[in-house]
Amino acid sequence: MLKLLLIDDEEPIRVALARSLRSDGYEVLTAENGEKGIEVFKKESPSIVLTDIKMPGMDGIEVLKRIKEISPGTEVIVITGTLYEDMDITVQSLQLDASDFITKPITDEGLSVALKRARERLDIRRKLKEYTDSLEDKVKEATEELRERYEFEANLIQHSTDGIIAIDKQENIIIFNQSAESLFGYSKDEVIGKMDIRTFYPSETAEEIMQNFYSKESETRGMQRWHETFVLGKEGHKIPVRFSVTKLYRNGEAIGCVGFFNDLRE
Repeated sequence: MLKLLLIDDEEPIRVALARSLRSDGYEVLTAENGEKGIEVFKKESPSIVLTDIKMPGMDGIEVLKRIKEISPGTEVIVITGTLYEDMDITVQSLQLDASDFITKPITDEGLSVALKRARERLDIRRKLKEYTDSLEDKVKEATEELRERYEFEANLIQHSTDGIIAIDKQENIIIFNQSAESLFGYSKDEVIGKMDIRTFYPSETAEEIMQNFYSKESETRGMQRWHETFVLGKEGHKIPVRFSVTKLYRNGEAIGCVGFFNDLRE
């Protein structure tokens, strides 16, 4: 049952309309002037308001403005005199987002059409809100899933027993995990965005990696098998490792590569 507020200073019209609206299934509240109508509106929050335009004191235009300031989603139907006489007022009310207008004398058909439009607008707003709320919930869920996945993958990389170094397309080091720190003797803050991979590999190994990176071979052939080699520690000493490197792809284009290291010193 929709709650409806009827504001009209003419008691016979107010009583007759209220009786008719209640018979149509509305919960009807009434007010004899604009000031009283705003008081009732603030207290009861009806979904639809019917207000006469010409009333002593606060007129219907002011009522419309005040209601839209309090609750923009409320549907307000204005009741005017002869349409042509009140054309300017009618246009003004529509500019203020009145859902419709009806003229006196009020007919059942005219009132029914105006109320149907108001209900349709309310229904559209309700569905839009439900859709928006649902979309916001899905975005939150997806964001949380992405965050959890990112944290899991970041932990997996950082706590891997293999040393892991990744570079982007511009050869910048973007990942240098804890095992790599232990293996090479550098902290990630010393390395990421500051050093070249040639710092860690003998020159021939570094060139082999970069040639592989810039080669045109297919994505399925972009992985080098594990093999034994040595890398260079922070003090310049050679460290024996098992080593493998693979290219990283996005949409078939190489965007970086990642190397994996097993420390063989023990």
